[in-house]
Amino acid sequence: MSKYGFGLVRAARLTRRQLIVFALASAVLNGIVTACVGAWLAQTYATQQTRRKSVETLANMIYDRRTRAGMVVSSMRRNAPMDEIQFRKRAYDEAYVDWNKNILLNLFVIREVGGDLKFSALERSFEDDLVATMADIDRCLTKAYDRKLAGEDVVPILDACRMARMHQFVLDCGATFTDELYKLTKLSFSPFSRARTERKRLAEVNIKANCTRPPEPPALPSAAAPVTGAVNAPGPAPAPPVPASTTAPH
Repeated sequence: MSKYGFGLVRAARLTRRQLIVFALASAVLNGIVTACVGAWLAQTYATQQTRRKSVETLANMIYDRRTRAGMVVSSMRRNAPMDEIQFRKRAYDEAYVDWNKNILLNLFVIREVGGDLKFSALERSFEDDLVATMADIDRCLTKAYDRKLAGEDVVPILDACRMARMHQFVLDCGATFTDELYKLTKLSFSPFSRARTERKRLAEVNIKANCTRPPEPPALPSAAAPVTGAVNAPGPAPAPPVPASTTAPH
């Protein structure tokens, strides 16, 4: 220490013991701060990696079920041997079971990635659009498969339920949904930044643009139905829609 430093010490009337205590206290305080910051950084990184892995798992499940459904439909459309159709149908059933036993966990993943504590807009879009369309695909595929086992032509059934359009919708919506969730897992060490809030808003906008199912076209009148003036008469009120349930098969 220079003579000026000793002069300051003498002017402040600090003893050697006080200097040692001050140095030790500073070292302990710095150690505590460094440990806390390091633990927070490690926890933030671990959380980000866990969320990213969960989104990747969700994407794999969506594409697995969609791909297996498409393989079954492809086999039925080209009149493949029944052994092939049955083999692909069993593989699809496995993906179907795997999807439904994890549906609630998938909703929790969406909620956590979005930073919500309760049922969120992202979850609602996931259930009402993507999951609902996958359920429609399953009903159509199952009906066509049962008819195929009976030896009937299933192409009209697949066309009537618009299987090709639903299959493409799951691809577009699933890609958008998982991509936006993946962006929300971007690592950020600024707890007070509004970037995450803006990123979530953009995610909801993009998902709404690509995951809103187009309205169903009006059903064509039956050939046996008489065409009279009564066709414009009001019919019975439609039944109210049944809300999506996280416990029912999708």
